[in-house]
Amino acid sequence: MITIGEIKKKIITLLNDNNILDSQFEAISMISFSLGINNQKAIIENDLEISNEENRTINKLLEKRINGYPLAYLINEKYFFNEKFFVNKNVLIPRQETEELIEYFFSLNSKESMKNRNILDIGTGSGVISIICKKKYPHSNLLTIDKSQGAIEVAKKNADIKNVFIQFFLDKIETCKIDNIDFVISNPPYLKQSILKNLQTEVLKEPKYALDGGVDGLKIINKIFEWEKNINKNNALQIIIEIDENIKHESKKLAESFYPNKKVQIIDDIAKKPRILSII
Repeated sequence: MITIGEIKKKIITLLNDNNILDSQFEAISMISFSLGINNQKAIIENDLEISNEENRTINKLLEKRINGYPLAYLINEKYFFNEKFFVNKNVLIPRQETEELIEYFFSLNSKESMKNRNILDIGTGSGVISIICKKKYPHSNLLTIDKSQGAIEVAKKNADIKNVFIQFFLDKIETCKIDNIDFVISNPPYLKQSILKNLQTEVLKEPKYALDGGVDGLKIINKIFEWEKNINKNNALQIIIEIDENIKHESKKLAESFYPNKKVQIIDDIAKKPRILSII
């Protein structure tokens, strides 16, 4: 028999040997998930013995992690905005940059001003953007689209868990017929195809469709603008989009060509990297 303390030490050592950051947190997460206990117990119950079957379960997770499988997929959860969300391989894993996208959107709009407003989250993935927005603006109408059935199922599951009402649509932006939208917020695929092959191994385990922005990184962003012009009839008061720092100039130029009468800005994130395209 092996104890939690012993298996924890083993995991931390192997993760460190494989240059995986946050090894202690990851070890605790794997143990608590495998044993069905909370993180606190996994931290303090070092002398608690685990069964051979439980040990095998943990080792299988560890092997996958060392081979580049993201922790969030292994334990089916990711914290975002200090809340726990369900994730799996059908969705992009929520990141800090997207929290900053939402915080910027919140800084522009008071709760009162969003009453009965229609907000569209394009490429919803796990649904974290729309869910956090709905909790902030409970009297607004949240609509989302994603072309992946698997992603829509994950987003719906998270909305049910969080007990918020959101309208989900399985659709591509180029065929989307939703109109009368007041606000657009999106974390679309924005990486240039030339960048994709150089991504970290674990990022390559995430859905390619959620990363691939075409040759110039602007493929989906351009389609968003086309939809907003042709279907939404330029009704949106604000369009807030997460971007890659490598397309800051191109994305701003594209936005200005569609919206010559709006204020187009590139907003830096907390690390002083240009990550938000703001059209207001």
